[in-house]
Parts: sequence; C-alpha cells; structure tokens
Amino acid sequence: MKKIILSVLATIALTGAAFAQNYSMGLTATALYYDASGTETTKSSNQKNNKSDSGVAPIPSFFIETSLDTGATVGLDIIPFGAKVADGSMTSDDDAETSGTNSVDVNFKNHVTLYVETPVDTQIDGSYVKFGISTVTIETDESMSTGSTYGDETVQGLTLGFGVKGDMASGAFYKVEGAVSHYQGATFNGSFNGNSAGDSAVRNVITLDDFQTAGLRLSVGKEF
Repeated sequence: MKKIILSVLATIALTGAAFAQNYSMGLTATALYYDASGTETTKSSNQKNNKSDSGVAPIPSFFIETSLDTGATVGLDIIPFGAKVADGSMTSDDDAETSGTNSVDVNFKNHVTLYVETPVDTQIDGSYVKFGISTVTIETDESMSTGSTYGDETVQGLTLGFGVKGDMASGAFYKVEGAVSHYQGATFNGSFNGNSAGDSAVRNVITLDDFQTAGLRLSVGKEF
C-alpha cells in the first residue's frame, strides 16, 4: 500500500515539475518529539529486555518544491546527513555474557519526505494541510561490551500536518507547521566477531516497534 501511495505522489511531483513555471528552495528547522519502544532479545539466554524512550531533538533539513495550477504545492524535504534523535546506555549484565557499559546512539539518516500541501479555507490566511510519505534509514552507532554490532534498517513513514504560509518583506516566504508522523518498526540482528550474518543461536536481536514523532517546523524559502 505504501509503495502505491509513493508511486502516486511521485507521479504528481513529476507532472507538476514538468508544467511548473517556477520552483522554491529553502531551509527548515524542526523541534522533533519522538516516542519509541522496543525489545532486546539477548543471545544464548533468550532473555528479553523491554525499553522505551521519548524526548525532543533538533533536526535541520532543506526542501525544494513547486506549485501546481490547482494551488497545491508538491515538494521534497531532505535531511542531508545523519541527525541524532536519541541515545542511551546501560551498565547491567547481559545475563551470563560480558558485563560492562553498553551505549548506543540512534540517528535518522537519508530521510526523504515527498509531500503535498493543499490550501484550506480557514480564518487564517495562507493555511494548508500537508500529507507526506517518508523513507528513512535508522542508523545505530553502538559500543557494546558484548562485542555485538547492529546494522542499519530502512523504514517508511506517513505524515499529516497543518501549517501557515506567508510572505516576508525581503521577498522570501515563511512556513510555520505542526506535523505528526507514524513510522513502521524494524528488526536489527546483531553480528558478533565480524560475522555479519550472525548465528541465530548466539546473537542479540532488537525489535523496534512502530513509533511516532511530532514536530514543530519553521521554514524559510525563496521562489526562483
């Protein structure tokens, strides 16, 4: 279903770009609230450790968009580098395995959102609703006393938002937007001693549940 939605949005974007007379580019700063949970299944013992985390992270991105004859706007929002969204550590023993401090950073990498903004008739001038579909690589940078390492996983997400767009005296424009997103979960299989395939009997597995984010976004752009 998500592939179908992405194909439809991509077609709209390409069609709009083909007939557009102009395009806009700009930068966005987002205060991102995240709420995620998951389960680690430790190797050998099959012990399960549940963990949840929430917090706020600053996320910069840039966008390029174009306006259609219908008044809608189609664009791409891109985080051009890995953006750290969470970190954590634990000092408890992994059952009978190597003890010590285990730490991990979680990053959003290669995050791309294809979106459509549609004007809505409200008492606020320039208001619009936004629908988007995203793809993002969840990157883990870990330091595990057990010797395990985890690869990266790519997941998809859906976004719904509401915003207001206005003109600035300099000729640029601004957008203030609130948006919520829902991302699918992922499974991270740990490798050990350089064995990337792992051994199902002696490897850690982390299962990330579906998770949500909410963001307050401030964008500044200019039409070309």
